[in-house]
Amino acid sequence: MLHLGTIALSALFVLCSAAAPASFFEKQTDLADPVAYEQTEALDAVWETERITYTTRTVTRSHLLAIMYPSFNYSPAVGSCGCIAGANVLGFYDRYYENLIPNHDAGTMYSDMFLYNTEDSAVVQVIETLYEYMGTEHVGTTEDEFLDGMRRYCNEKGRTISFSSCMSSNSFDFSSAQRKMEANQPIILFLSGYNTVALTTEGNTDIVSYRVSDVNHIMIAFGYSVVDYVTSSGVITYNFFDVATGLSGMNIGLYDINYKTKINDALAVNIY
Repeated sequence: MLHLGTIALSALFVLCSAAAPASFFEKQTDLADPVAYEQTEALDAVWETERITYTTRTVTRSHLLAIMYPSFNYSPAVGSCGCIAGANVLGFYDRYYENLIPNHDAGTMYSDMFLYNTEDSAVVQVIETLYEYMGTEHVGTTEDEFLDGMRRYCNEKGRTISFSSCMSSNSFDFSSAQRKMEANQPIILFLSGYNTVALTTEGNTDIVSYRVSDVNHIMIAFGYSVVDYVTSSGVITYNFFDVATGLSGMNIGLYDINYKTKINDALAVNIY
């Protein structure tokens, strides 16, 4: 078994979607209406599998100095991924600013690593507050509503929240996201179509198993893995994020940035 953080997951429940067009990673800028991000449950799961037989394999990982990240997934109602994602960001920074989630113990230090606690009644209250602040009652949250809700919440706690783009010419810039993560900033992923990944090894073959959905969704990335395979056909590279999925029944996982997904926007987030 190859271990890339939380790669091996026992159950991943998401939808199947069609193959991506050539312009799949361009940010949506010409839509008549803003995208509403609305996924909170993943149903009708279908596995899609790739097998990679290699001569050598190199894995490069980076994470935000934590053993386990916030991975809250309480959903007040249908279409609550925005407020869940926002709570996971607040949970990450509650380690540094304890008033972000009042009456909640963020976690425990182990050497130079941090183990985040699971959600409790205080986290549930924060998610419900963000649900209101982000206007999620119309089923789903637009990016602007998400950002406005996060600003309002942080301002009420006496904190400032800032966002910086990981896009370049309307396309996702993975190297920019890597630099932001190495500066200890999570990445907010606004997605039209997403995936979660389980990866296992049999000898010199890796089996990459996907569950994919064409639904709009927001996830939070807390680390990345780059896997380079040397095969008989040349070098193949896979880029994964370690994510808090915000989904019921599968709150942590890997996300492949290149597999049947459209990154509408990606923002590094800082609270201070």
